[in-house]
Amino acid sequence: MLTTEKTADYVKRWVDAFESKNLDRVLAFYTDDVIFHSPLIARLSHDPSGTVQGKAALRAYVKRGFEVFDHIKFTVLDVLRGVDSIAIHYKGITGTHVVEVLFFDKDGMVRESYVHYASPE
Repeated sequence: MLTTEKTADYVKRWVDAFESKNLDRVLAFYTDDVIFHSPLIARLSHDPSGTVQGKAALRAYVKRGFEVFDHIKFTVLDVLRGVDSIAIHYKGITGTHVVEVLFFDKDGMVRESYVHYASPE
């Protein structure tokens, strides 16, 4: 079970990695066979499935995101803990509310992620 302290530290490191726009730092959180789901994948890669599989595909997707968005800032609003997962509620790059659910393997690496965006009002 994830503790409050470990979760808070993890989220801080995760946000810092994305805001640094350092691909290696970001990818260090994910397993080699990660499955990553996001509506932004469909937008950036024109793949309607919204899913990338494997670290190489995730690298290409994140790299593209870093190219498209010159400034990345996440404002964490809340973090919810599960048994082997966390849900991070944050304001994303465009100020949109995002909930990202990260599922961990036994070594604490993200094996699957689901990203959810609030609909524009």
